[in-house]
Amino acid sequence: MRQSKIIKLFYIIVMSFGFIVAQAEDKNKDKDIIIQHTENIKIISQSLAKNYFYINQGIQISSAKRGLKSDIANMDKSIKAIQTVAKAKNIKNLIEFAFFSSEELKEILSQPYTIENGGLILDYTESLLESSDIILKHSIPKNIDEETKMLLMVVDMKYLLARAAKYYIAFSAGFTDAVNVAQANIAVDKFGVSLKKIEKYKYPKSISKRVIRKLTRYWPSSQSFYRGIKKSELPTIIFISTKHMERSINKLIAYHQEQINKHK
Repeated sequence: MRQSKIIKLFYIIVMSFGFIVAQAEDKNKDKDIIIQHTENIKIISQSLAKNYFYINQGIQISSAKRGLKSDIANMDKSIKAIQTVAKAKNIKNLIEFAFFSSEELKEILSQPYTIENGGLILDYTESLLESSDIILKHSIPKNIDEETKMLLMVVDMKYLLARAAKYYIAFSAGFTDAVNVAQANIAVDKFGVSLKKIEKYKYPKSISKRVIRKLTRYWPSSQSFYRGIKKSELPTIIFISTKHMERSINKLIAYHQEQINKHK
């Protein structure tokens, strides 16, 4: 009888432990979803504005229209994904504010271009960015492994490129505020710092030869183009340069994500 009770107790403990582990795994999975989609919104906040101004400046219209359509679809998808799993009140509030900003953005995008609407696009995309930054601050664990740090940094590089390109084309549309110029240059500086870290990282030859070498050779001339924001003479080169480097960065993102998945 006593043995039966012991077996029953052992069974309850095992089941309880399994339930706790499952709960922890679900929590981690939810956090991964929040981080992934928040990073996505952060990039979209800059890419959407960039594509909007390119369309309304009559430059790279077809490509920018495709990009804008993709931005809107991905923004909606990411906001919905976070809304589905978010449990913390502060994150729920922030993602609701992001949803409000996204709805306002779509309303403005349906209207004819005006300087006022252009200013609103900049304001609402910056509010999306701010919401994303705070959500990430509360979601990314303090102690993360080196591979995850690299992944987050590389994803951030994609955001920095879009941010620099956004301010470049916005300047040519008449948004010549000194703060905008400073923000573009800060984005360029931060990208350069991250690129140096990437150069030091031990990638396999297939990545270092095909991706890193291309980025390091391409960046010196590209950064001088971005820094020419006050002249705004090279909008097409900026658009193509951004897309070109994004392709290389996407390969780095895929590599780091694959390494992380291997160790899960």
